[in-house]
Amino acid sequence: MRNLAALFACGALAVAASVAVAADFPSKPLSIVVPFGPGGSTDLVARVLAGEMSKVLGQSVIIVNKAGAGGIIGATEVANATKDGHTLGMLPVGPMTTQPNLRRVHYGPESFDYICRVYSNPQIVLVRNDSPFRTVADLVEYAKKNPGKLNYGSTGVGSVPHLAIVALAKATGIDVFHVPHKGDTDELASLLSGNIAMFVTSSTLLASHRDLVRALTLLATSRLKEYPNLPTLAEKGGPALSFDVWGGLVVPKGAPGPVIASLENACRAGTSSAGFRAQLEALHTPVNYMDGKSFASFVAAEFERNGRLLRESGIQKE
Repeated sequence: MRNLAALFACGALAVAASVAVAADFPSKPLSIVVPFGPGGSTDLVARVLAGEMSKVLGQSVIIVNKAGAGGIIGATEVANATKDGHTLGMLPVGPMTTQPNLRRVHYGPESFDYICRVYSNPQIVLVRNDSPFRTVADLVEYAKKNPGKLNYGSTGVGSVPHLAIVALAKATGIDVFHVPHKGDTDELASLLSGNIAMFVTSSTLLASHRDLVRALTLLATSRLKEYPNLPTLAEKGGPALSFDVWGGLVVPKGAPGPVIASLENACRAGTSSAGFRAQLEALHTPVNYMDGKSFASFVAAEFERNGRLLRESGIQKE
């Protein structure tokens, strides 16, 4: 009986401690680690959201840029941070799902508790405005008649654009040649000079270079409201492929449940605010909120799929 009473006492103390943590949280300014330098899309989204979340939490939310190694340095710092909810990470698809499949890192999707997905930018297949390819079917037909002769660009091995073309090639049975680039600016130059025939990117580049490029299809489950006339690949009889550049908030695994709930509430309120949505619209970045539980399942599925695509393309973990 004494042991049972002691057990109940310990349980009561744990509950009381958890309630106390929730009542005191946040007890100091919070930080959101961004695994890239200032000025990029992940950084800009994080800064806008930080301002909105601070209104809900009653504490300032500071952005900390920890760039390097394709996002690994920042993601590792978040995974190893104190588990009190005061350090979050705005982690996008690369550090979360491709880098752990490419390299031996000291974290994985299981290293975090998930707060929310914030944004998700569907990818678009682009060609030059004067390209002979008017549809993806045209492109596939050419590639089948000319194996290995159609060059495509990406922002690097294991990037979302690279994996999207790997999946498209596998689904349609074509053989295309990969030309990695440093970024969209380099890809655009290669496209215009004729060194590559196509590349995959977000709507941001399409919006700013409509006079130079033409969109063939959207790699998503539904059309974008900004481009209602741009069909998805599945609508045109192609494979139902969906590839997005996304990002969301996480904390180190083991944060108290009430703290996670408080952060999720702040994220939900922040992403639904008119100010946040207006600023992301200006950045051509669709808001795509997902709660913590759903985000965790989503990341696990993306991690598995992207790892499989890397292996199928012959890329092994370093």
